[in-house]
This record gives sequence, C-alpha cells and structure tokens, in this order.
Amino acid sequence: MPSSDSSSESDQSKKLSAAIHTEGKKFHEYYMWLEKAMAPAFFKDVGSEHIILITHSLMGFHYQQYFSAINLKSTAIAMCLDSPDADLRLLKGYALYGIKNYQAYVSLLPAPFPRVAARLRIATIYFTEAIETARLPFPAETRKSLRVMVKQRNPEMSDEEFALLMEGMNTRFLRSLPLERLILALDMFFRAKTRDNCQYEVRYNEEWQEAGEASMQIVLAWRNTPKHNFLYHLARVIQRNKLVMQHVNATYINPYGKQNILVMALWLHGGDGKAAWEATDVTAFLRELATVKYFASFDLIDEMLVKKEVITGGAANFLRALVDFVHQILVHVDPNLYSVDQIEEALCRHPELTVRLWDTFQLRCDPESCSYKGYAAIREQLLADISKLDTGQEMNDRRRKNVLLQGMNFIHHILKTNFFRMNYTAISFRMDPAYLNQLPFDRVKKFPTLPYGIFFIRGMHFFGFHLRFKDLARGGVRTVFPDQREQSIAERNNVFTECYNLAYTQQLKNKDIPEGGAKGVIFLKPYEQLESEAYILSKELEIGGIPPDEIDRKMRIFHEEQMAEYLEHAQRSFIESLVTIVNCNEDGSIRAKYIVDYWRRPEYIYLGPDEKMYDPMITWIAEFSRKYGYKPGSAFISGKPKLGINHKEYGVTSLGLHVYVEAALRYMNIDPQRDPFTVKMAGGPDGDVAGNQICNLHRYCRNTARLIALTDVSGTIYDSQGLDWDLLVELFAQAKPIKYYPPEKLSEGGFLVNKEAKRSQSALIQQTLCWRMQQGKLVEEWLSGSDMNYLVRHNVHSAYADIFIPAGGRPRTLNEFNVTDFLDEKGSPTAKIIVEGANLYITAGARHFLEEKGTMIIKDSSANKTGVICSSYEVLCGLTLGDERFIANKKELLGEILAQLKICAADEADLLFRTHKRTGRYLTDISEEISQRINQYTYQLLDYLEPLPLSSNPDDPMVQCFLRYCPMSLRSRFAEELMREIPELHKKAIIACHIAAQLVYRRGVDWQPTIVDILPLLLAHREI
Repeated sequence: MPSSDSSSESDQSKKLSAAIHTEGKKFHEYYMWLEKAMAPAFFKDVGSEHIILITHSLMGFHYQQYFSAINLKSTAIAMCLDSPDADLRLLKGYALYGIKNYQAYVSLLPAPFPRVAARLRIATIYFTEAIETARLPFPAETRKSLRVMVKQRNPEMSDEEFALLMEGMNTRFLRSLPLERLILALDMFFRAKTRDNCQYEVRYNEEWQEAGEASMQIVLAWRNTPKHNFLYHLARVIQRNKLVMQHVNATYINPYGKQNILVMALWLHGGDGKAAWEATDVTAFLRELATVKYFASFDLIDEMLVKKEVITGGAANFLRALVDFVHQILVHVDPNLYSVDQIEEALCRHPELTVRLWDTFQLRCDPESCSYKGYAAIREQLLADISKLDTGQEMNDRRRKNVLLQGMNFIHHILKTNFFRMNYTAISFRMDPAYLNQLPFDRVKKFPTLPYGIFFIRGMHFFGFHLRFKDLARGGVRTVFPDQREQSIAERNNVFTECYNLAYTQQLKNKDIPEGGAKGVIFLKPYEQLESEAYILSKELEIGGIPPDEIDRKMRIFHEEQMAEYLEHAQRSFIESLVTIVNCNEDGSIRAKYIVDYWRRPEYIYLGPDEKMYDPMITWIAEFSRKYGYKPGSAFISGKPKLGINHKEYGVTSLGLHVYVEAALRYMNIDPQRDPFTVKMAGGPDGDVAGNQICNLHRYCRNTARLIALTDVSGTIYDSQGLDWDLLVELFAQAKPIKYYPPEKLSEGGFLVNKEAKRSQSALIQQTLCWRMQQGKLVEEWLSGSDMNYLVRHNVHSAYADIFIPAGGRPRTLNEFNVTDFLDEKGSPTAKIIVEGANLYITAGARHFLEEKGTMIIKDSSANKTGVICSSYEVLCGLTLGDERFIANKKELLGEILAQLKICAADEADLLFRTHKRTGRYLTDISEEISQRINQYTYQLLDYLEPLPLSSNPDDPMVQCFLRYCPMSLRSRFAEELMREIPELHKKAIIACHIAAQLVYRRGVDWQPTIVDILPLLLAHREI
C-alpha cells in the first residue's frame, strides 16, 4: 500500500495540475477576448510581454474593484472600466511622476465580466528618465529632408543644434508622429526656446468618423514645464471640458536642465463620442490649456466650485487673482480674519454670489460680451444682494460681505486686463487708483496720497504690483523671494504696502528729475516643488549607475539652475504681462488683441534694477522691449551692463550716499579725512549699495574709518578693531557676502556667524556655525537657532559706532517694535548718525523715536537718490542717441553724469544741514519738506506748460532751460537730436523739475513765491 506521505503528494500534484489547467483556461479566455476586443493599434504598440502581463491582471480584475496597475522600471500599465473621468483615475497614482508618453486604448466590446456594460480602458505610461538616448528611426535621406524642411522654417538653426535636438528626443515620440506633424512639433520646439508661453497649433479632423480617429489634435511645445503632476493636471482640464484623451505622446528635451522643453502631441475627442468642437467651447478650452501650468488647481476654489461645475477652470484662475488682490487690502483690517484661506472660503461659501462676480467681470472686460449697461445692472443688484447677506453668524457674514464687496470693487476699477487673450504667462490688470477710496478703513492714514497708476499681476507662484505717482515715472523692480514658508507668510501680507511706500519714497527721491516715483514689487513663493523634483532626479541617476560624486555634482548644478530659472521666469512673466497692457500706438490704443481699454491713452513706464534683478535679466528686459516694439525701446530699463550705466559697476547710488556720509560727519565736527570714526553697516560686500560704500570708505577714509559690525543675508560679523578693508574690497570684487571673510583675521572678542553653515544636533534641531576669537585663538562654536537669530538681528543695532549706514536689508527691519534694540544700557542710541542707503529700512515711527533720542537721520529719499538720477540721465541719453551712439559716447557721458550726481547730492546735503542749523528741526522732516516743495513747484510749472507748445528755437528761454539740464556733451553735440527725439511731455517735465530743484536748493524751503508769476525772471537767470 502506498504510504500516506505519497498519497498527500499525489493529491497536491492533482490540485496543482487542476489549478494550472484552470489558470491556463482563464488565461486563454482573456487573451482571446483581448484579440477580439482591442483594435489592431493596441497589438502594434504594446509588446507581447506586456500583453501577457495585462492578461494575467485581467484574471483578477473583478477582485480589484475593476482597477489594476502594473508597475515596471520606467513604465506602468493601468486598467479601469471606461468612463469620462477614466484618464484621471488612471493617472492619479502617477501624479508625481514625469510622464513622457501616455497611450490609452478602449476596447471595442464591453469588459468580459458579468453584469458589466462598460468597456475596458488600458493605458501604457512611460516615465521621463534623467539618462535616455534615442536613435532617429528614419533613413539618412529622410533625416536630411527633415533637417532641410525644419531649417526652412527656422533658418537660424545650425546643423549641430538639429543633431542635438534629435538626440534629445525619445524614439517613441519620433515614431508616433507622421512626418508633417513631426516637422510641426520641431517648429513648436524652436519657438518655445525663446518664449515662456505655450506654443501650440490645433488641427481639426473633419473626417474623424470615417477614419475612426480623434477629431482634434494639438501639438505643443512649452519651456520649463513641471514634469511631476503636469499630465494629471492637464488631464483634469481636458476632462472638465468634456473631452477625452485618446492618445498623448511627449518628450522632454534636456529634461532636468535649466532650459528643458516639453514637446507634446495630444489626440482629443468629445467625451460623449461627438467631435471635440461639438462637445466643448474650444476657445475657452484652449485659453485654459495654454495657461494650465501657471495656475494651481488643487485648492478650495477647485474643490468647491470647479469640481462641482459651478464655474469653469478659466473663471477659477480669475478668482485666484482676485483672492490675492483682495487679501492685500483686507489684511490691514485684520490679518487673521482676512487670511488668504479665509478669503477663499468667503468666495466658496456663497457660490451664487461668486458666480455673479465672474459675470460682472465678463460684462466689463471680455471683448466678446462687453456691455457696460448690462454690467452696471448686474453690479447694482449684486451689491444689494451682498448687503442683505445673512446666515445668522454676524462675524462670518461681515467678513464674507467685505470680501465680496472688495471683489466687486476690484472688478469695478479694472481699466484694462490681458485675461481674455488666448495665451499669456500671467494675468495683468491696470487698476484705477480710485479703488483705494473704497477701502473699509481710513485710507489717508495708510495710503495718504493716491497713486497715478496701479498695476496688479498674478502668475505661477508669484504676484506683484507696479505703482507710479506721476504719468512720466520711473523706479526699480524688486523681487521678494523668501526661502522659508514662515517668512513667506509674513512677507506676503505687506507686498502692496511695500510697493506703495517704496513708490512714494521714490516720488520724494525723484525731485531732481523729470520722472515721478514708481516701484515694482514681485512676491515669489518659496520653491517648494524643487525638493521633490531633485529627489526623483537623484533616484533616476542612481538607477542609471552614475557614481555618487558625479550625482552630487549634478545635483548642485540642478539646484542652482532651477532656482535661477524659477526667479527669472517670474520676472520675465511680470514684465511680459505688464508690457502687454501698456504697449500702445501713438494715439494710445492698445496693440494687443482681446483687451477692453477704459484708459485709452499712452502709458510709458521706465524701470530700473532693484533687489534680485541681475544683469542677464536687465539685458533681457531691454531686448524684449525693443523686440516687442514698446516705444521706450531699450530705455525701458536702466542700469544695463553695456547699453546703460550699471549701478553696481559704477557705484552710482553709493556715490551720492558717501556725499551725505561725509557731510553728516563734518556737521558733527568729525573730519572724515583726518579724524578717526567708527562705522556699522547693514548690507554685505557683494551688494550694490553696501559693497560700493565699502569701496568708498576704503578709497576716501581708509586711515580714519573702522568698520566694526556688518550684517548681510549670509550672516553677521563684529570686530571692535575694525575689519580689514583690503579683504572687504576683495570680497566685493568677487561678489561674495560676509560669510567668506577669513575668521582668522578677527581681533580679540570678534565673531563671525555663517548662517549657511549648518549641522544637525538631532533629527529636529539644527545648529549654525559661529567663529569667535578668544584669547588669541579661533574657536568654532555651534549656536542654537535662537542664539543665531539673536546675534543676526541685534549685532549691528546694538554695537556702538559713530555712524550707521543701512545699505541693505528688508523694509521695516528697524521698526516701532524693536527700535529699543538700537539703545544702549543707558537708553542712548548706539549711533550718532544714521544715513539711510537702503529704502524703508527704518519705519517712520522708529525714525522719530531715535531723533527724539538725539540721533541725526538722513532719510532714504535723500541719501539713496543718486541711483535714480543716474537712471534718468541714462534714459535721456538712450532716447536721444539710440544704442550704438550711446556706446560710442558712453565714456564721456559717464564722466559728466557722475560729476552731476555728486552735485545733486551736495546741493541737498547743504540745504539739509543749513536748515537744521537754523531751525533745529529733524533732518527727516526737512528732507520730506524739500521733496514736497520741489514737487509742488514742479507740478505748478507742469500745469502752466501743459497747454503751451514748446518752441523749436534753440535760443528760446524754455529750450535753453531744457538744454542746460542735459549733460554737456549731449547739448553741445546732439542738441538737434535732443529736440527731435525727446517727447514734448518729457521736455516739459525736465524744464519744470530743473527750475523747481534749483530754486529750492538755492533759496531754501521757506521761500514760497507764486512760481508761475516770476517764471520770466527765473528763465532769464543763467544759473537756472
């Protein structure tokens, strides 16, 4: 008899055979179903090994809730029952992957399961790779023809560039497109190389039914498109526009480089089986498609309004812009009650009212449906309905009413917007400043003077403002780019306020020049996505077998390039969107299409460099203005490296700053060339104003000045014996911050905090490096976060010095809450003199507190003014001569302009101290009165000159006044060009400001004639 063991083995063998038989039968059944149910293209595109995996997955499909995913090394296969949102369900699990190819196949028959009527959708997904190569699947002759055809459309393309492009494209993408579509894709690629906005072309297939194909194909190319989450985001836009993706093929050229470009082909069809143009509003869809990467969709507005089909995705983008604008105003009522989240909630809580906000915006600003009469009627009813809003929760109702009312006020004061254009990188609005009269608080206390113009721009990861206080105005554009979320929340509350105060300070500062005050501020959110993209890149490099040292090098380069591109993209987008709504014809009509213009007059804006605006971007702005045909041309921005007078290279702001420093010291009976004195500074040796002022002190006061304390973005330093001037100047030459100062050069008791040198004490605690010189030895000390922050915040404020020069740092650094840090233990200020080289470093309240304590303060609007004066002269020269002749005469002009800057600073410094000695009034008050008096005379003269035509006779007194303002070489050799090229508005502004400034500097602030009545006498005075 057989043993029990052998009997058990036999039973198991039989069971195994039966299982294999059942498995094989099922496999055969599902494989045959695939053969019958799937179109031939499926078997052509999907390899046999993948079909085997799909068949196996189908065998357990009904146990997996009819959803299955097969994950391979660089590929995934996902299956689900077909439905309008099937693509979203398939892609959701891969939202964080970079996808270069997505192909969906729908069965011709219902899925092979009981009581299931839906068809089966199978998708193949191929991911981007850090290392991938491709071989062009064309014979040499076809390759040559392709190069010739592409070059005909892009003659600037080199053979080498074409070869690199082919190497960068993946084989699957190249194989997927017919030759004519491939040429179109390559053409899109070359367009995208120099443009940030989406480059796309749409082809409609009228014969889609006969061919059994998608009815619409879109070929697009897009620069610096996010790899992770992008296709899922795109699929959501397609799905909510009632379309389905039949096929998607994409390739990333240089996927992890600074200038990566996505090239994509989309085959789309109506979700209900109709043609795409029958299923959706194609125009609205394309507008949303072309902006999909610029506006996040995973927020409360998306969840509560878009998903529920209350509003469209395009309307949601408008609401997101409205949220940021309204937040900047209502934050002054209560920053907690009117946070961004609370404002979003208010719009979502009453969707019936929010939808009507969108309707009013369309009626006011959409060229296709613009009706001011219809707008006024809806607005009136909407305001009445908002006022009656009552949920029984009084506090919430009041908050939501304020949000909705400010949203309506925002719409009511829009003078023009680019929103209804088909393609843009950010939404821009030109606002009527009268909006500020509708605030729910006392406007005069917060914003005492109405600006002349307000621009608001909202784009991907940023929003910003440009304000000006005069038609002809100029001022820098700065970018606020916090690197931490906590700092970001604090900074974003004050973007409009900072822009207003900077522009107003500029208005006071610009008293010596024809342009009024202006400023642009871009708030850029921390780059939170960078870490996830960097992590995935590092993993892809590891899989590719790259050595660890090489991975580290590549990751450093990747991080630097991506941060630079993140900053530059926001700045380009801000400028492009601003210029779109100001670029006009001579009669003031806007050149761009699809813009309703309630302003209807020319706007010429002049920009300058400011924080985080570097030379390559300055050059790009000048070239963009010229290429776009904007009237100012390259004079649109000053401080250009070659075609202008670069501020940092020539130290034009610090040139005037040092005039005030020496004048203040002499007024305090300190001869800066003979008597020793101590200095402390905010701003580092790599900065424009601070770095050049260090050079000025080294050049003019090396033997008398000791710089004992300095703080910049990289850290803080203290040395009671004074820092080494030669080392500081060397750091300036190398554009390095203070963390690079050699700590071994410190004197006894000195210290250097390097904020960027960190170590982890534990998983949750980081320490920062501090070098100290103790008993002749250099000691390495690691500070806690609190100790580090205390030193960085207090060092330059608490260290005692004769003069403090804030020449860098954020606005409001020294304010009413921390001004006592500037006092010693006896309650006396730690500096006798403060010369504000940085704009708004000290608040008005802190200034007056310190002045009452005996510190003499020269305001930023005086001490910082020569930079903008230089920029004004640069614009004058650029408009007169053009680029080539300006370069040819730059050396001579530069000498004359630098000399004039010193004169402008010395004239005001002399009046400041002359008036202070006579009256004893605070210097800050005198400074403000000088600006107001000059501007008062300027506006009186402008009102008088406005209706009068200027003479073309060079001997006319008015013309002589205009010419005397200009640099000597311009008026002596290019007087004819000055008369011809400078607009009359500009010439009149020069005449007015020149007369006004010279009068005040010579006669003082107390002399108050009726300026127009004595104008003939003034014009006869040769000095004026």
